[in-house]
This record gives sequence, C-alpha cells and structure tokens, in this order.
Amino acid sequence: MRSEKVLILTLILLFSTMLVGQDYQTSKIEQKAKQKYFKDASKKEYRYRSNTKIDKDETIDGNVVVVKGDLTIKGEINGDVLVLYGDVRLKEDAVVDGNATAVNGRIHQSRNAKVTGNQIETKAKNLFPHDEWYDDYDSEYDYERAREYEDEDWDWSWSRRFYGNYSTLTLRELDEPVVLRYNRVQGLFIGPRIPKFIGGKYNYFTLHGFAGYGFKEKKWRYELGLDRWFFDKRKYRFEVGAKIYDLTDSRDDWLISMTENSLASFFLKDDYHDFYRRTGYEIHASQNFTIFLKGKLAYRNDDYESVSKRASWSLFNKEDKFRANPSLGGDEGNMRSIYGELYLDTRDNIDMPRQGWFGKLAIETSNSKLKSDFSFNQYTLELRRYQTFGYKERLDIRVKLGTAEGDLPVQKVFQMGGLSTLRAYRNKSLVGDRLFLANFEYNLNPRIFSTDVFIFDELNYVVFYDIGDAWASNKDKDENWYEGFDKMQFNKLKSDIGLAITMDKGKYRFSFAKRLDTGKSPIIFSFRMVKPF
Repeated sequence: MRSEKVLILTLILLFSTMLVGQDYQTSKIEQKAKQKYFKDASKKEYRYRSNTKIDKDETIDGNVVVVKGDLTIKGEINGDVLVLYGDVRLKEDAVVDGNATAVNGRIHQSRNAKVTGNQIETKAKNLFPHDEWYDDYDSEYDYERAREYEDEDWDWSWSRRFYGNYSTLTLRELDEPVVLRYNRVQGLFIGPRIPKFIGGKYNYFTLHGFAGYGFKEKKWRYELGLDRWFFDKRKYRFEVGAKIYDLTDSRDDWLISMTENSLASFFLKDDYHDFYRRTGYEIHASQNFTIFLKGKLAYRNDDYESVSKRASWSLFNKEDKFRANPSLGGDEGNMRSIYGELYLDTRDNIDMPRQGWFGKLAIETSNSKLKSDFSFNQYTLELRRYQTFGYKERLDIRVKLGTAEGDLPVQKVFQMGGLSTLRAYRNKSLVGDRLFLANFEYNLNPRIFSTDVFIFDELNYVVFYDIGDAWASNKDKDENWYEGFDKMQFNKLKSDIGLAITMDKGKYRFSFAKRLDTGKSPIIFSFRMVKPF
C-alpha cells in the first residue's frame, strides 16, 4: 500500500512538473508578445484564462491578456489586447483603443467595430529566432490550433499587417481614411479615402478609392475601384475588377515613400519624387495560387501629360528653391498596355521582416496593335531574402534586374542612385533601359557580444554594401531583352559601403555611405523612416 502511495505521489509530481513547464513556456511566449505588440506596457493589466467576454456596457481601462481562450468584445477596452491560442471577436460598436493581437488565432471584426492601433494575426514561432524556437518552444506550439484557424470560415476580418499566411492577399496594409501629402507640384493635397477591405463571407464586392484637392495645382484628383472575389477568399482567391483615375502620379515610391517625401518637402524643401499626370482606367484579374503566390493580369489605358512645379513654401530652408519637375517632352500621349505580374511573399512581417522571401516578376507590353502611341516591352525581376542567424542577427539581401525592348518613354526608363539603391550616389543619377542592383545589409544588436563593445546597446547597427548600375543599351545591336548586359561586370559596376544606426527595430535609421570607386567623393548622410527594402 505504501509503495502504491509513493507511485501515485510520484505521478502527481511529474504531472504537476509538466504543467508548470507548459505554463512556463506559455509565459515566455506571452512575455515576447507583450514586448513586441504592447504600445504601453505600464498600463494596468487584466489577465484571463479560457473564453472571456467584455459586455456591451463594460469599459476596461488597461491592457487585456487572454490565454488559451477566445476574447469576445462588445464593450470598450482602453488599452492593448493580446490573445494567446484563441481568437479576438469584435462585435458591433466594440472599441479597442490600442493594438489587437491574436497569437495562433484570428481576429474577427464587425463593420462598426473600431480598433485605433494595429490588428495583427501571427504565430507563436514568429516571436522567436528560428533556432531558439525549435530548441525551446516547439513542443508548446499548438499545431492543431494552427490548422484550425487556417481553414475556419468567418464573416468579416481584416488586418493592418499580415504575417505569413496572409501576405499575398489583396490587402496588405490598411490605408488611412484620409489622404494627406505635400509636394512641389500640388502643394498641400488632402481628401477622403475609402480603404480596400478583403471582404467577408457574403461581402463579394469591395469599393475603394480616394478623392482630393491640390491647393497649388488647383485640381481635383481621384481614383475609384470596384473588385469582386470568387471561390476561396483567402488561399485560392480569384478576383476581377476595374478602376478609373485622374492622378498626379509618380513611380518613385520604391525609392522613398510618399510620407517621407511629403515630410522632406514640407520641412526642408527636398522633393525627391518626379510627377506627371496620368488619367485613364484599368481592368484586371488576379489569382492566388497558394497562400504565398499570386498572379495578376491587367489592361491599362493611360493618357500621360507633363505637370510643372507650383509650390514654393517650406517650413525651413526658405531661401532655397524646389527643383523643377521634369517634363515628359515628346513622351506625352496615350499608352495602352497589357501588364502581367507574378508575386511571391513568405515574409513574417510585411513592414519589418525578420525572415522569409519576397519576389516579383513584372512584364508590360505596349504596341500599335493595342492602338498605343508607344511601342515597348519591359521586364523587371526583384528577389529579396531575409535570413536570421540567431538572436539579434540578420542578413537582408535584395537583387533587382530590369531590361526592355523597343523605345522606353521617359516615364518608364529605369532610374536609380541615392535613396534605397546606391546610397552614396546622387539621387536618380543613373538612368537607362538596363538595370542591375544588389543590396546587402548585415543587421546586429550589440547584446550578442559577451562584452560591452558598443556605447548604446539599445540601438541596432547595420553594415551595408550596394552594387549596381543603370545604362542605355546599344539600339543597333541589342534588340532583344537578354542582350546589352556587357556592363554587368564587377569592375564596371558602381558600388558603395556604409553604416546605419537604427531605432525602433530598424524602422528609423541614420546612415552614412561612401562610394568605393573614388576617394574624393564625400560621405553621404541620410535619415530614413522606413527600411530601404
């Protein structure tokens, strides 16, 4: 009898130890999620286990954490929401004044529910470096739950940032309800926006677009689109749609975002974008082949016109002048084209990725058979890899290739140099119908060292290397898209090296870049608010 008691006590002790171990692992995941997604961790915290409901007349002032259960919100939460291994259900008129995060779960939102911060659906393993997760936390991961929420049907849901499974959806980032920008052509431009939503079980159509007024241009500009999805709205979504527009447009967003450019124009009188007027329409269809791979085919009918500089004011540098906006010259006219795109995205975070692949192959053709004023074929391929090597250490690589056949108009010519490309060179100083670019960024945090070798260990450091060029092919002999790459030799390409100091996980950065082809060029300093790629 005594031996039986000892055996029972031993089993109870072992079982309790297992439970404590599981709770310990869950608490580590919870701690990581709070560090990453809580905007204000100093607020009072309300923690619950299993299914929890916030009733319609109930208000909670503080952060809410629910572990291994669903959180249903009908009332108001003045703080951040974190649900581990469960779903967040936002009912009619529910309010979350902060971020809403579901780890190994989903977010379901009624149309009239409101979340002021980010809505994030992610997996527990995304919170940890690859090696650390598989060494310490893999047994805690609820794979059954993960499979559940990948297939579950739901009425309405959207996320501001998509992770992993949702990266190829039509909506990758929720647009703000207001368009606000400043540049040398339009001056202050402001107007309302209708964001594009994914759509729910019965919401097959989505209407989206914006309209705004440029006070210096003294023109209204707009875009209005309508899309309809079929079949599986997530994994194998098929979508058809159309849009009409009258835009003061720029193709320079890949160099510097519209927000950054507006701030530089408003404060410093530095406008890095070049603009033209583009009016017309587009008819398109897209297909998600998997949760990571998407294809698109579109017909475009655009009229291009030159626009001129009209604004002269900035908060600082009042004695300076905005540079002139370049004219399209003889490349004004009607462009009718067919555009195709294949898009791959496995990044764990679309804004600040730590691991994953991104790839895009784009082809556009315009010719007299389409009754276009232009005749060309343009091909662009971009590949990126984000690779972690452990705690606070990562290598980011981007390779971009561009080529063309025929005569590219000014608005389609490849341009690079300066921001986000060859960072020690002048902005858009390299142009042509051939392009090659490779960027390498090694990211590290000083806390990976056993001794204090850096003064500020809360900052991240990036060592980068850029190499590439853009050039014009020889029209007499380089007729095909695969010809004209003689300059793609290591000793003929432009290159630079530099160091960046980053804050906020790499989002804000001060960088210093130096050309490697000459010792006479100065060190180029820049401040950025987004990652270059």
